[in-house]
Amino acid sequence: MDTTFRNRSGRALVAALMLVPCLGLVSALSADKPEYTLQVVVQKAHHAEVSKPLNVTGTIAAAKSSDLAFRVGGTVVERLVQTGDVVKAGQMLARLGTAELQANITAAQAGVASAKATFDLATSDLARQKSLLDKGFATRSAYEQSTKSVDVAKAQLDIAQSQLQIAEDNLSYAELKAGSDGVVTAVNVEIGQVVQAGQAVVTIANGNAKQAVFDISDALIATGEIKKAEIFLVADPSVKARVQLTEVSPTVNVRTGTVRIKADIVDPPARMTLGAAVAGTGSSLPTSGFPLPSAALSRADGAPIVWVVDPATSKAVPRKVNLLQYVGQTMVVSGDLKEGDLVVTRGSIFLSPGLSVKYTEAAQ
Repeated sequence: MDTTFRNRSGRALVAALMLVPCLGLVSALSADKPEYTLQVVVQKAHHAEVSKPLNVTGTIAAAKSSDLAFRVGGTVVERLVQTGDVVKAGQMLARLGTAELQANITAAQAGVASAKATFDLATSDLARQKSLLDKGFATRSAYEQSTKSVDVAKAQLDIAQSQLQIAEDNLSYAELKAGSDGVVTAVNVEIGQVVQAGQAVVTIANGNAKQAVFDISDALIATGEIKKAEIFLVADPSVKARVQLTEVSPTVNVRTGTVRIKADIVDPPARMTLGAAVAGTGSSLPTSGFPLPSAALSRADGAPIVWVVDPATSKAVPRKVNLLQYVGQTMVVSGDLKEGDLVVTRGSIFLSPGLSVKYTEAAQ
């Protein structure tokens, strides 16, 4: 029993001795509580002109081209050109079968003959009625009726002759000819294919003017925003040319989600042939504002802000800004900023108004 009591007393004494320094540590922490200070990274705000870089790829196309089509339907019996052929104005490009068109002419000629016979008969009857009227053997009403019959027969003859002219014209439309000098850029029919009137058969590039055609995201560019642009051949980047934006499609291609733009090539090099792949580079018109890392952006009361450190007090202050443009990971803003403000670029999510901070300035 004595041994047990001595062991318990010893353990109690050891516990008491260990508790004394712990109580002293708690008292020390309570007496010397440090103030919380956030470490942030800042960047000086400098006003600048910022342009958005543009990089796209596309192809060379003719600045002026014509889709040629037959003015009548039929079966293609002859195709005389291939893609890439150089053609002259009036040159034959393709031909339709003419059996049906010839039959139409024959029918129209028969209609003209019938209408002419009717007109001749009516004219003869009118002459006979006129003679009888002069001799008093016919009435005025019979003569007037013969006159009307001549008028009707003449109108029918005119209609028949017009139909014959149309049939003859349709026969001439069975031949598709080039309207101007150019280069064939597309042939859309094969021999034996049945085509409809107005269906594009051959596409011809007119003249030497060329364009660069690009299909790009509508968020990348807007009409009139290009300051300068240049293209070069993908196969040989040393072949370059300046371009000028001429057309931006008003609609988005629902299948690809892109917008088609066209740019005229200024003095295109000979090696920039139709269909060649090109890459385009350029920049947008500059935006005037304060370029800052996008990580500096915060929100307060639903509005965009940035945090600015007052070097006199080392406290963070929110400033309202307006977002003007994003260029990669950089944003361009305006608003309640001035030249040289220390904008927080790292650590802003932990800030609150009036919070004391320690800051280091990022290298620019």
